[in-house]
Amino acid sequence: MSKTTIISTWITEPQWTDGWPIIHRSDQVPRPSVWLIDPVHTHAVIGDRCNQVLSEAELTRAARFHQSAHRIRYNATHTVLRMLLAAGTHADAADLHFHSGHHNKPNLSENQDLSITFNLSYTENKSMIGVAEGQAIGVDIEWSRRPIVIDDMLSACFSANEIDYITAQEDNMYRRFFTLWTRKEAILKLTGEGIGEHLPLFEVLDGSCITDKEIIGGHPPDRIYLYSFHISDGYVGCYATSASLDQLQFYLL
Repeated sequence: MSKTTIISTWITEPQWTDGWPIIHRSDQVPRPSVWLIDPVHTHAVIGDRCNQVLSEAELTRAARFHQSAHRIRYNATHTVLRMLLAAGTHADAADLHFHSGHHNKPNLSENQDLSITFNLSYTENKSMIGVAEGQAIGVDIEWSRRPIVIDDMLSACFSANEIDYITAQEDNMYRRFFTLWTRKEAILKLTGEGIGEHLPLFEVLDGSCITDKEIIGGHPPDRIYLYSFHISDGYVGCYATSASLDQLQFYLL
């Protein structure tokens, strides 16, 4: 049975740069990169652009959200995604087409430039987009101050070693929980695999872990590199990729 090695590490001090100059100039999008979005601010900056570039299906889906905050977050995030991909492929943002891959993971349709890949994630009052050069990636962002009862989730999602790490002390327990949670979510989003009973069977503690590919599911690569990073105000993110990174660029919108 073939194996995957999971390497988990930290980017301790990510250097965040204003991403709007790149968005407005439609420059080549740096890859790999992470784009942190403040939905309310971004929605105000792009104005009516969402109605110009989003597809009818996307606008219909946005309209289904009962809470305006969720509708704004969806519109802002998907508009930025189209603008980033347009800059990366030299296409018109409104002309981009997507299809659903394994477990409905979104990808650019095959008749377009597939040299750029992407993934996105939502949490409370933030969203995040990752872009890369060709290889599959997964990103996840969570707010560690989100009110949630984690007791029932521990045994369902984590190994005994991971549970010991999370519950070692009361201080920052939720931050440790969400650090490991974002790592596992980023793996699932890289592979397109959904949440299931396999989560406690592979570990994402700092360092390396070797596990069966069949356990991870979704045709994982031989190596998965997990790059965790803290964000201000209690947010934590993770970028998963099959290639070791010399640099990962961070942008704020």
